[in-house]
Amino acid sequence: MSDTIPKLTHEQVKKALDDVDAAYKDLLLRMPDRDGQAAYERDLLNGDMTVASMRANMMKSQEYKNKHPDGPVNPPATLAPVLHPDGRIWRDFNNAPVRIKGVTAFPLLDMYVKGKSIDGFLQKYKGFNLLRVFCYTPSKDWGANAWDVPTAVDARRFLGYVGNLGWNVELVLLTSDEQARLDWARSFVPQLVTGGRPQNLIIEIGNEPTTHKNINTASMKDVMEKSGVFYASGNYEKSELTFGKYGVAHTARDSEWPRRGHDLLEYYNGGGPNAPSDPAHKFPWCGDEPAKLQDVSGDKPNDWRAYFGVCSLLGAGATFHSETGKFGQLPTAEEANLAACALEGLNAYPADAPNGPYSRPVENSLRTYVVGNYMVRVRPTSPSPGSGWVRIGTSDIFWKKG
Repeated sequence: MSDTIPKLTHEQVKKALDDVDAAYKDLLLRMPDRDGQAAYERDLLNGDMTVASMRANMMKSQEYKNKHPDGPVNPPATLAPVLHPDGRIWRDFNNAPVRIKGVTAFPLLDMYVKGKSIDGFLQKYKGFNLLRVFCYTPSKDWGANAWDVPTAVDARRFLGYVGNLGWNVELVLLTSDEQARLDWARSFVPQLVTGGRPQNLIIEIGNEPTTHKNINTASMKDVMEKSGVFYASGNYEKSELTFGKYGVAHTARDSEWPRRGHDLLEYYNGGGPNAPSDPAHKFPWCGDEPAKLQDVSGDKPNDWRAYFGVCSLLGAGATFHSETGKFGQLPTAEEANLAACALEGLNAYPADAPNGPYSRPVENSLRTYVVGNYMVRVRPTSPSPGSGWVRIGTSDIFWKKG
């Protein structure tokens, strides 16, 4: 090993420093000490070590083992699918249909930037494929739990880290309507896509834009169109304000909430769900922030199965929402059980099932919806919808034609 560094460009030196910093943050959850940084930088620049071998070396250390007692999150065989919208559904780069199976993970980007481990959270939600993440939260609403905006460099690092573990990210730019935040978002997005669009990124401009605030989502349209990122405006309260490449809806958390996944079909076709004058929006719609377990009562496991089944059959998927997910905490035992029920609904039908013809038969349930050869029953009161149907799984909720 040589003790000297050959003559190098400023860019080469900066890249080595960035690679060392990123490895320490990702694996040891801290910034590097001076000696460790210098040693790894020298070895990288001399060609005595690659980024991959540096990371592998760190993962052998006792410090790494102490900070990751459950071991690393095992990456899947393929990276996160590169998504593009196609009518009612999403498809990957091979044009195979993909269902959105999201999970609320509001502070995960901020946690990652601050060097906190997110591996345990990701492990608990194995089977889901999208993280819904906020760029910041306003202190007037979140108090001591609020966090501030990331740099574009840190956001790209986060996207790369979770993308290598099979996760897409729905990044929510704005959670408040201050002009300063809007100005930040207009400059942040072009920086985020410098060097190319992150392949596992979709963007929601504003969270609940006209609920207790007035986020000017339309002022972001030119920036988003130039970025090349598939995006949703976030508008659903007044669907005439909706624009973008896909749609999100926070469906009502009332006593009949599991059937509200039907709203996704109405947003797509028009004529509802808010008013008969609602325009059609012919792109994929997702149930973005449905009921948490604290919001509703009743037979929660079957209601969670039903809601996510409805969103899977009439829309492009849905996000599992939880109180712990709002704070990046591990799910409680009850939340974990409901997440498993949600996955049953998200996985019950083929991802292109929403493309079939729709009908709504009247039978023994709160609502029954049929699309093509598939049926979802919300709160069924009989064990079977009749002859010709075969149960999917063990509940009376999911069915297919025999």
